Amino acid sequence: MHYVSESFEAPPLVTSAPLTWPGLRVEQYHLSAMALPAHYHRHHLVMLYQVEAPLVVQRRNGTRVQQEIYQTGDLGIYPGGEYGKITWTASSCNTYLTVDDHYLERLARQGLDLAYFALQERVKLADPLLAQLGRQLLAVASAPPALGSLYTESLINALCYHLIEHYGRYERRLAPAGKLPAAVLARLDAYLEAHLGDVITLEILADLANLSVFHFARLFKQTTGMAPYHYVLSWKIKRAQQLLRLGGPSVTHVSEVLGFASPASFSAAFKRATGQGPQAFQRAQGA
Repeated sequence: MHYVSESFEAPPLVTSAPLTWPGLRVEQYHLSAMALPAHYHRHHLVMLYQVEAPLVVQRRNGTRVQQEIYQTGDLGIYPGGEYGKITWTASSCNTYLTVDDHYLERLARQGLDLAYFALQERVKLADPLLAQLGRQLLAVASAPPALGSLYTESLINALCYHLIEHYGRYERRLAPAGKLPAAVLARLDAYLEAHLGDVITLEILADLANLSVFHFARLFKQTTGMAPYHYVLSWKIKRAQQLLRLGGPSVTHVSEVLGFASPASFSAAFKRATGQGPQAFQRAQGA
């Protein structure tokens, strides 16, 4: 099953299921003392405990039985996977934050080339910020805020990044000797596409690769065969060719779109790279 709550007979007091939030479902259940049989749940679960009296929970792990006593305010983090029988001795009104496993890993991998990512199990912990985010999300599920999805998604991302930062286990993939990973080059190209007319500095590119300027420049040239400046210039000339082939944009417009200092500097750079000026190139394409 995807959600632990799928095995509960009681309906939720609060649920965000109809709201189809990205990456997260929040539910609150009032449950009596019961036993949950051995099960598998795919998504990660963060539980916020709310009990009237100390709650004794027993979990079977192989041949061993682990016991914990929970008070209101305690939390538990249970990554997706196989779990043995779980028994609790009294009623409780707990909040269940189910985090989509793929969504969390995708956030973890943004900006990092990871060999693997996993969430640590924490059977019992105190984390005031995590608890506060959980309570806010439960409140949003009960009454949608004035800011709508923008506020909700900011809370979801704050919770996910907090889990990644404090409870994630991961290993960065090592780049081949003297080369940048393909994921880093793809990230640089995506940035160039999204910032066509911006000034692209070496510091910006190095930061995207999570490297110092010195190491980035060295590894970039060893990977691509050219310095970052010439790579960016070559990329912009190729993009200029695409725009000029459309026939409509003027040379001045293309120069402005691609962030050149002036049409003259654009024309000079274009001619050095292609052997003909941009106007001659455009006329040849039209012909």
